[in-house]
Amino acid sequence: MKNCRCLVFALSILSLTNCSIRPEQIHTTDFKKTSVQRELLKEYFLCVCITEGFNNKEIAEQDISQAVYFDITRYSPDAFQEVKDYAKRFVEAIEPSPIVDLGNKKPIILDCIGKYKSKDLDKFVKSMDKYRIK
Repeated sequence: MKNCRCLVFALSILSLTNCSIRPEQIHTTDFKKTSVQRELLKEYFLCVCITEGFNNKEIAEQDISQAVYFDITRYSPDAFQEVKDYAKRFVEAIEPSPIVDLGNKKPIILDCIGKYKSKDLDKFVKSMDKYRIK
């Protein structure tokens, strides 16, 4: 239950800061734009990163976000698999906090948001253009 609260909190922050593109904000013609497609794929990365970070079956069973991104983006399944693998490797590499009072817990949401905003992820997502469906 605590993990669900963390996820809800993180997603609330993202929606309040308006750092994501919601499908209803995009006109049909905008979906063809490479920049919009890349942003959607980055958001898919963030979704997978948080889901994998908590490795909570309830989140995976109750949340449909990954399926929505799969449906609204114009990339082949290979791109989604590569992004998912990339997110899993990233989450596995997150180090626990060295601060004793924090109980060696990992800053999963913090690091996932940081990666989402990084130039490194931008470069990786750009490399996924080879999987774009025209």
